[in-house]
Amino acid sequence: MKKTLVFIFAGILLVSCGEKQKASKEKQHYDESIDEILVVHDEVMPKMGALSSLIEKTETKIDTTEIGKEFENVNQELKQAHELMMTWMKDFGEKFPNALVDTTYSKEEYEKREPILSAEKEEVKEMKDRVNKSIEKAQELLTKTS
Repeated sequence: MKKTLVFIFAGILLVSCGEKQKASKEKQHYDESIDEILVVHDEVMPKMGALSSLIEKTETKIDTTEIGKEFENVNQELKQAHELMMTWMKDFGEKFPNALVDTTYSKEEYEKREPILSAEKEEVKEMKDRVNKSIEKAQELLTKTS
C-alpha cells in the first residue's frame, strides 16, 4: 500500500512539474513577444517630437502651388503617422494593461493572447514604418525646397 501511495505521489509530482515547465515556456514566449513589441515602441517614441515639428514646418508651406500641394500631402502623412502611434499605444494599453508587470497566466490564457500578440507585432512594425517614412519624406521635401 505504501509503495502504491509513493508511486501515485511521484506521478502527481512529475505531472505537476511537467505542467509548470510548459507554462514557463509559454510565459517565456509571451514575455519575449511583449519585449519585442516594446523595443519597437521605444525606438519610435523619441521620434514623436520630430514628427510634431515636421507637421508644423510643413503646414507653413502649404499653398495652392504644386509644391504647396506636395507639402499638404506630406503634412497629412505626418499627421496620420502621429495618429497611428497614439491609437496604437492606446489600443495596446487596453489589450495588455499588465505588459510592464511580470504576470503569469494559465496555459489557456497564453494561448488566447498569442494571436492578439502576433497581430500587435505586425501593427507596431507597420506604425514604425509609417512614422519613419513620413519623417523621411518630409525631410527630403524640406531639403529639396530650401
